[in-house]
Amino acid sequence: MIRTLESLQLDGGCLVFDFINTVNTRKPAPEFDYLKTFEDFLAWSAKVGSLRGQRLQTLREQASVRRELASAAFRDVIDTRENLYPLFSAIAAGTSPDAAVVKAFNERLSLTFQKINMRFGAAGAEVHFSNDESSLDEPLNSVIKSAFDILTGADFRRIKECPRCGWIFLDTSKNGKRKWCDMNVCGSREKALGYYYRKTKTS
Repeated sequence: MIRTLESLQLDGGCLVFDFINTVNTRKPAPEFDYLKTFEDFLAWSAKVGSLRGQRLQTLREQASVRRELASAAFRDVIDTRENLYPLFSAIAAGTSPDAAVVKAFNERLSLTFQKINMRFGAAGAEVHFSNDESSLDEPLNSVIKSAFDILTGADFRRIKECPRCGWIFLDTSKNGKRKWCDMNVCGSREKALGYYYRKTKTS
């Protein structure tokens, strides 16, 4: 199977988990990374709906002109993703994240909240980020805001890690017993592997 951003499944259940899952597997280590450039990250942001329309086009134009800034922003994207994985993996395992992981997350969270502003209308208030057109960190800020929302609003027992591929997901099933990121992918593969071993032992 050819892996592309277009074929990447969105099984995380929320923006931050879909971001963490932009590698094909975490066990034992990623064999394929769907994000190879900053443009890939923008394309992923468009895929998940966190960035669209004129704002997406503006950031694409900025990234194409300011290549060094885009490269630095992309390094931050990957560093942040690799910080978010151990943070939520520990939570999924029912343990406390490593202190260094928490420190790095809090530092990135602080930067994100410096860009947040509120807009008010008759229907209520909405969160927006800085309108600076050169702010290439805007799509990553949306991911960090999603992480904050999950950490402050979700039931930690619903934050899970697929035992086969290591993808993080939010279990929204009625009984909270979901085990796999996708039953039709990792679940069926695990069942097929179990069947193979059972047949091998009895043959």
